[in-house]
Amino acid sequence: MSLNIILLMTLMILIIPFVIYFKSTNRKGRIKSVIACFVYLAIASPVVYVVINHKMVHYEDANIGLGLAFFITWFLTLCLFLASLVFLLKKRGNRA
Repeated sequence: MSLNIILLMTLMILIIPFVIYFKSTNRKGRIKSVIACFVYLAIASPVVYVVINHKMVHYEDANIGLGLAFFITWFLTLCLFLASLVFLLKKRGNRA
């Protein structure tokens, strides 16, 4: 599988916790959207930077930074997903 396809899949899956967060909060306004966009960019930027660097600089051996960037991004995505599920369950508990 191409590195670009893996990067796009990672970035698309990273959007899922933010969608769940938006659906589970009652607050409306721009500040919630701005904060979520900054958090998304902060989590996605290391993996995007490392992929661009990997494409520009051809390493002779394995690029450990590339694997670590994907690992950190997936770990933070998992943490955000769990946090968004907590928000969703809390919202459903308040409804009942």
